[in-house]
Amino acid sequence: MIFRLVLAELRHRPGRALFLLAGYALGVAVMVVLLAVGEAMLEQARDRALVGGGDVVLVPAGISVEMLRTGGVESLFLGIDQARFLQREVLEGPRGRQEYGIHAASPILDAKRFELLVGGRTLPIIASGEIPSRAAAAGAAPALLAGRWEDSDADRRWAEPTHAELLRQIDHFHLPAGETARDSTWAEWHYFNVVLDANRWVYLTFMVGGRMSVPGEWGGRLLLTIRGADGTHRSLVRDLPGAVVRFDTASPDLRFGDDSYVRLEGAVYHVVARLPGASVELRVHPAPRRYFPPADLGGRTLTSGYVVPALYARAEGTLCLPACEPVSGAQAYHDHNWGTWRDVSWEWGAASDERFSLLYGVVRGEDTPDQGLFAYLVDGSGPVGIFRPRAIRTTEEQTVRVSGRDLRVPRRLAFDDPRRGLDVTIDIDAAHVTDLQRERARYFVQMRGVARVVERGREVGRLPGFFETYVD
Repeated sequence: MIFRLVLAELRHRPGRALFLLAGYALGVAVMVVLLAVGEAMLEQARDRALVGGGDVVLVPAGISVEMLRTGGVESLFLGIDQARFLQREVLEGPRGRQEYGIHAASPILDAKRFELLVGGRTLPIIASGEIPSRAAAAGAAPALLAGRWEDSDADRRWAEPTHAELLRQIDHFHLPAGETARDSTWAEWHYFNVVLDANRWVYLTFMVGGRMSVPGEWGGRLLLTIRGADGTHRSLVRDLPGAVVRFDTASPDLRFGDDSYVRLEGAVYHVVARLPGASVELRVHPAPRRYFPPADLGGRTLTSGYVVPALYARAEGTLCLPACEPVSGAQAYHDHNWGTWRDVSWEWGAASDERFSLLYGVVRGEDTPDQGLFAYLVDGSGPVGIFRPRAIRTTEEQTVRVSGRDLRVPRRLAFDDPRRGLDVTIDIDAAHVTDLQRERARYFVQMRGVARVVERGREVGRLPGFFETYVD
């Protein structure tokens, strides 16, 4: 009966019948193709070599493994931020290996666009790269037909540098380019603080700044701030012309004339400074894994970069302020900043003991979107967590006398990240205020205190540290 109806339809309306038949056939064909593609993707997902080996694949946000492997255009220009840091400290660090059972992590550059210079010609190419030892450990090493495939020294430095090599990679000077090189607010500096005892400490800054592209319009500055046992502060300054300043874009090394410098020898910073009425000679030993990697942000008028090679360090040597005294095993801190600093303010703090270090901060510029406060907790096994608190709250205030007026400054600060379980309360023991004589964020407040850190309901510790903010 059905066959007779089909024949009748073909005789009376052959065009419509053939059109319906073609549509049905096309639908079946599309379904067959989709099933075939799905089966192929499933097989690729099971193939360790195709997805880089291992059990988990980390890809740039918004990109799938399939897009990377099939050469999606969007994937050509994306990467994972702080890939080296993730590799060394999170995935293959002591905490990743011991607490989370990570055997190996294999970084991959997949289908990246490069330019190849050959015989004076520039050829666009697409290239991929892996670290042989990591690929083999993740089960994704290729089957070699001939030759050898093993780590070069550059591979080793990328994945597993010595402490000295790591410090040189993250702590080095920068050459500003374009308009930034002609900006008079450009500055870059090494900052050290050293705690001499419960009531005395020093801040030491080696700064390079000015219009770096204009001879004679840039130079160096040494700034030493001394906090005495009686609570008073005094600052010593020495300015030097650019002609006697030497800095290195491949290391932390910096020289001011013949008598002042920062030099990295092995994994130890040698710090020597001569100022009117004072001199500093220190060796600063950063603790392994207690660092924060380079990070930068920018806007139309703000460029800001920051790295902390030594959240926790020990210092030894001699300080003459002007009377000379030995320094042995003093707690120290070192960071490195660079950027343009017109009408900039920040919230910042760093606190450490023998076991843990806490770092938090945010930089604000006039026309730069607020990047939001971050907090970072780390110990000798690597990062404990990165947190995004909503804001810093001043829960108690105190009054200090500045420039002939009473000014309210923090006595207690607090911030938290309920989603990740961080709660921090900072009790301020000492505050020093500088009047910057500007309209916005006029007063710069440097503080010494103790941070009580609670992580997921457990008190991590009470960490002594230094903290900074601005008030009006």
